[in-house]
Amino acid sequence: MRTINLFKIMLTIGLFGLFTSCSDDDNDNPTNLPAVEEAQTIAGIASSTDDFSTLTSALTDAQLVSVFADLGGDYTVFAPTNDAFNKLLAAENGISSFDDLSDEALDKLLKHHVVQGSVFSSDLSDGQMVETLAGTMLEVDITDGVVTVGGAQVTAVDVEASNGVIHVISDVMVTTEALTIAQVAISNPSFTTLVSALSQAELVATFSNADADYTVFAPTNDAFTAAKVSLSEVEKMDLQRLLMHHVAEGTTLSRSLSDGMEVPTLISTDLNVAVSASGVMIDEANVTAADIKTINGVIHVIDGVLKPTTIYDLAKEAGSFSSLLGALDATELTSLVDMDGTTDYTVFAPTDDAFEMVDLTGLSTEYIARILAHHVVENTNLSGSLENGQMVTTLAGTKLEISKSEGVQVGRVNVVQADLVASNGVIHVVDEVLLPNTIYDVAMRAGSFTSLLGALEATDLASTFNMDGDMEYTVFAPTDDAFSNVDVSTLTTEELANVLKHHVVSSKVLSTALSDGQMVTTLAGTTLTVSISDNNTVMIGNATVSTANVEASNGVIHIIDTVLLP
Repeated sequence: MRTINLFKIMLTIGLFGLFTSCSDDDNDNPTNLPAVEEAQTIAGIASSTDDFSTLTSALTDAQLVSVFADLGGDYTVFAPTNDAFNKLLAAENGISSFDDLSDEALDKLLKHHVVQGSVFSSDLSDGQMVETLAGTMLEVDITDGVVTVGGAQVTAVDVEASNGVIHVISDVMVTTEALTIAQVAISNPSFTTLVSALSQAELVATFSNADADYTVFAPTNDAFTAAKVSLSEVEKMDLQRLLMHHVAEGTTLSRSLSDGMEVPTLISTDLNVAVSASGVMIDEANVTAADIKTINGVIHVIDGVLKPTTIYDLAKEAGSFSSLLGALDATELTSLVDMDGTTDYTVFAPTDDAFEMVDLTGLSTEYIARILAHHVVENTNLSGSLENGQMVTTLAGTKLEISKSEGVQVGRVNVVQADLVASNGVIHVVDEVLLPNTIYDVAMRAGSFTSLLGALEATDLASTFNMDGDMEYTVFAPTDDAFSNVDVSTLTTEELANVLKHHVVSSKVLSTALSDGQMVTTLAGTTLTVSISDNNTVMIGNATVSTANVEASNGVIHIIDTVLLP
C-alpha cells in the first residue's frame, strides 16, 4: 500500500500549533479546541471541547473515560462531533438515545472508533484497513483529497494528545455489531417490509433484546414483493409463524453452514441448506449477503420469503380445512402437525364440507381429540405405498383399512386428493370425517352410556375397549337408566372393576350365537346365564337385552336394562 502525505498540518496551539482542516479548501475549524500549555489526554481534550460533549457523555455512560485518561495508553480516536451524534439519533435506525443501546452495544460502538496505537494522517493510505478495539475493520478511502474512514469524512486531523491522537469525523461510524437485529433492519431501507411485518406481528421487541442470540435469514423488500405477501391480508398469528420460520436460535455464521444441513427454526420447522460453487441457498432462497453481525446475533440476507411447509401450513394455505385446524387448536393438537420433528405423520384430512356432514356438538374436547387422532398415522405413507386390504394403526390406537379397488379409500371413505407432501409428512384429503368405531367409541357417541364410560375411565378399563387389537369383546352394556337404579359409589375401584368385567365376554358373540340356558364366562371369571323366551326376548342374568348386535370394530355391544352384579 502506498503511503501518502495528504495533510499539511500546522499545530500552533501550545507546543502543537493551530488545528486545521484536512481540506485545503476548508479553512474553518469545526471543533473549538482549547489552548493548552501542554498536551492533554484524549479524555481531557474531549471533555474540555464543547463540540465533543456528546462523545464525552457517551464515554462516561460506557465507563470508558478512564481508558482514555490513562497516560500509559496509546490510541487513535476517530472522534464524532455533536452534530455527528445528532444525525445518528435523528435517523430512522431505532436509536433515539443512548438508552436504546445496551451497555455492551455502546461499548462496542465507541470502540469501533478507536485504533490501538497512534496513527497519524501521514500513516493513512487509500484502501487501507485498520482494526479497531471492537475487533471490527475500518476502510480508509481517499478520493480527490477527501478522506473517509469507515464511511465518515475526516474533517480535522492529528490532534495530538499525551496518550495518542484524535481525528475529527463528520458522522458516527455505526457498526452493525453494536446494533440489535431490529435496529439493523430499521436502519436498512432494503428491509422496510420486513420491519413492517415485525411491527405488525409484535416481534420488534423480540429482536431488540440485546441479551438474545438469533440467526435471521432476512428477506428484502423485493423478496416480499416477489412472494406476493400482502401484510394487510395476513393474520397476526400466521405472520408471527411466517417470520419465526426465518429465525434460528444462536449465532450461525456462513462458515458453519454445510450442504444438506438442516437448521431448526424458532417454530421447530427445519430450513434446508444447499452449498455449491454458486453460493448458499436456504430452501429456495439465495443468500445474497452473509454474516451481518449484530449485538444479538447475525443476519443473512436472502432474496426469497421462506414459507413453512408443515402439514399445518399446507392445510392453512389450502383454505378448505378451517374446521380441522380449528379442532386441532381447540384440542391442543396443533403441535402434532405444525413442526418438524423426529416423527413424520400421514394425515387423512377431512374438508370443511366433510365436517358439515357430522354433528360433533356435545362431545368432550378429549373425545374430539380422539377423533382427530383417528385420522393420523405415524410415518409418511404416500398413496403409492398403500396396499389394498392394508390395516394402518392410528394415533388413537384404532385401525383403518385401506381399499384400492376404486381409487383409494380409507376406512370406507374416499381419498379425493392424495400426496400433499409436507416437510413433516403427507396429507391425503378425504370427503368424510372418519369416526372411530371401537366399543368405547360406539358407546360414547350413543349418548346413553355416560355412567358406564365414567366407570370404565375410573377403573382404567377404557383402554381395553378403545383400541383395535387382536382381541374382540362382547359387552352387555347397562344404560344410564340402569345405573341410576344401583349405588356403585360405595364400591372400591377394584370392586367396581370387577362389576364391569362381569359384563364382558372375551370374544365376539352375536345374539344369533346365544342359546337358551347357555352359560358364558366373563372377564371377571364369573358366569352369566342366557335365557331366551318364546317371543325371542333375550335375558342375560336378570337383565333384558333391549338392543342386540351393535357392532364395533373390536367386538359387539348388547344393550341391557339392568346392571349385573356378580
